[in-house]
Amino acid sequence: MKRVISYLVSASVVTLLLCQCRADDARQRVLAFGGNGMIGSEVLTRLISRGGYDIVQVSRGNWPFDSAERVKPHLEAAIVCDRAKDAECAGLPDCDVNTLHYCEDFMKVVNATDKFDYVLDFSGYEAKWVHDAIAVLKDKVGYYVYISTDSVYEVCDAKQDISQRSVEGDAVRPRDGEKRDELRKGDPYGDAKLGSEEALRDQRREEGGFPWVALRFSDVIGPRDNTFRWILYHLWIKFYHDLNLPLHVPEGMENVTASFTYVEDAAAAIILAMDGRERVWDQAYNIAMEEKFTLPKMLSKIAETMRINGTETSGDSIEGSFFIYPTVFKGPVDVTKAKETLGFVPTSADTAFKATVAWYEEAFVKREAEREDMIKRFSNWVVPQRLRDTLHAAVGRVLEKSGIVKKKYHRKRKGDLEELERDEL
Repeated sequence: MKRVISYLVSASVVTLLLCQCRADDARQRVLAFGGNGMIGSEVLTRLISRGGYDIVQVSRGNWPFDSAERVKPHLEAAIVCDRAKDAECAGLPDCDVNTLHYCEDFMKVVNATDKFDYVLDFSGYEAKWVHDAIAVLKDKVGYYVYISTDSVYEVCDAKQDISQRSVEGDAVRPRDGEKRDELRKGDPYGDAKLGSEEALRDQRREEGGFPWVALRFSDVIGPRDNTFRWILYHLWIKFYHDLNLPLHVPEGMENVTASFTYVEDAAAAIILAMDGRERVWDQAYNIAMEEKFTLPKMLSKIAETMRINGTETSGDSIEGSFFIYPTVFKGPVDVTKAKETLGFVPTSADTAFKATVAWYEEAFVKREAEREDMIKRFSNWVVPQRLRDTLHAAVGRVLEKSGIVKKKYHRKRKGDLEELERDEL
């Protein structure tokens, strides 16, 4: 029968891993769902640097930016398994719908492991996926760290004062079923994340339930953003005076205030939660910078950090006007609990923005494959056909200043994105 879940771990690697799982009890065993993206790669890199961890990583097998060099070579195993795929028998009577059961190499490791000291769940985007993990890992989890989001507040009772920061106790669903359904439809992501937290809370009450913690991140900024949200605004501002395209701030978004989380703070909070043990268990924590931003303020901060003056914004009068940040509308979050209980110390916005801008500026020049992806996405989302030649010429000038000459950015072009994609890198 056709395989439902793809996987890619050689038999020799799995055999070696199974032996090591039994042999070295002094080391701590970590199971990471995800760990190759923006947040996860930063966390695993820190654990690798610490030493003393045997890390099994489970993902769809993508390695964005430099995670293939930073993380992959140092893992005990990197298992390819798509948690989102349904079983072929889904919808039929007596079907085992637990996706993880179809990941053979993953199940071999699970069955051979007495206990994972830590499970780090970076990719639990649906409550079902977390339920699947709970069922498969029952009696094998020391401590489960779940990466959640401040979007959970979007599906909860409205605050009386939207200007007040959300605290962890605000994550309470409405009692009214119709209101719950309305909020669920308005933010399926926040609903799924809160459902995942609820699944972890509920299993803890059962016999043999394991401790957990949920870290609620705001929109995350920093290096290696594989959602490409930051880079779109970064390039928009970088080439603002070449393209003369006003930055979009749609009507109604001017005063929407939100928190942001710096990726290094996210990683630090996860490790603080791992180290906190019993005193931090079975709770949720907001993790974000202290500063709060509207979209215009954020764009202004990026431009200021890049030392680019004179940028302007326009609203719904621009055809196709859109926004990427923020993704929540119930205001910023309060991080007092994380500071007092976890010992969390937020990075200042000045430091976070400077480090983020510097990383993308360097990556734009030095990482050719990522640069081409950045330009393609920026062109697709922001740059009209009539300005593609102008963008390519501007890119060529930036690269030339760093001693890089690319013919594709210097010859006359029609501004056709398909032609850009066909060119050799």
